[in-house]
Amino acid sequence: MPLSHPALDDAVAHDRRYRPLQSGTGLRLAHCQCRAARGERPIDEEHQHFSITLVDRGRFTYRTRTGAAVLGPGWLMLGNAGDGYACSHEDSDGTGDDCTVLSMSASMLDEPLAAERFAHACLPPMPRVAALFRGLDDGGEEGFALEEATLAIVAQVRRALGDGEAPAPLPRQDERARAAAHCIETRSAEALTLDDVADAAGLSPFHLLRVFRQAIGVTPHQYLIRQRLMHALRLLRDTRRPVTDVAYDSGWADLSNFNRAFRREFGCSPRTLRGEAKLHPTA
Repeated sequence: MPLSHPALDDAVAHDRRYRPLQSGTGLRLAHCQCRAARGERPIDEEHQHFSITLVDRGRFTYRTRTGAAVLGPGWLMLGNAGDGYACSHEDSDGTGDDCTVLSMSASMLDEPLAAERFAHACLPPMPRVAALFRGLDDGGEEGFALEEATLAIVAQVRRALGDGEAPAPLPRQDERARAAAHCIETRSAEALTLDDVADAAGLSPFHLLRVFRQAIGVTPHQYLIRQRLMHALRLLRDTRRPVTDVAYDSGWADLSNFNRAFRREFGCSPRTLRGEAKLHPTA
């Protein structure tokens, strides 16, 4: 039977509305639209199932028993069945947020993960996982696409957790590192330097390198490349702009460097990804 999720049928806290996209045995994919105002009082909720949520737009603070962090576009929110959580919007722009929610039963997870549960609350942006989500959203209902993509997403998440990419929980998630991450997010298409990011955070470049990885989960360079790849992915999917323009508009000054980074992340060229009806998931 498809995974039941009462919240998908009704409006819930903060005028949060769920639009079902796909469902399978023990799986549910939905779009969540939240219109919470900035500073609106958070409401305690509970994860009914294991979930991996891709933040498509907006910024909010996610708190659960495994930690807390400020999430923005591209971040992955991890939920364990039965765990309480709350989302607050003190850092938002007042227009709420949009997310794609993949809910799954324990039977869909490997036994060790189902038993151990997600040990961290979130992960920084992972372009490959965003592409898998986007491929489903673009129409991956045929055959076993949802099931295969779910297994691929879980594999990518497990690998990132094993590599230590989970950020430090609040309050150890240094405000200055968060300011640096926000600078990278908003200026990733520019010819950004480490000095620019350090100035935005009020840190020396050396100090920024020391605190960023612990607070965010990846290095500033990795975060910048992921933001540029996320931007490129959106342009390739949503526009017909030439690949060269996509590269330059995403922040790359050299087309060959863009192609190498893209192939390393997605396993194919930008033109190949654009030409596919969906990105075929591989673990």
